[in-house]
Amino acid sequence: MNRLNESIRAYLLLLAVAAGFVILGCERKETLLDVDTPGTSVEVERSTDTGEVDVSITDKD
Repeated sequence: MNRLNESIRAYLLLLAVAAGFVILGCERKETLLDVDTPGTSVEVERSTDTGEVDVSITDKD
């Protein structure tokens, strides 16, 4: 009986985690520009939900 309770608890925990992922969702972005050079990397992304544009510049040192 104790193993059955542990299985039910594990199943309920899994359901709670899955529900959390569904509620939070994931941010959908599309890459508009991705430029790699020897010294830096530039990436421009746009959110498909809000239209907000993010620019990321990374130094490769």
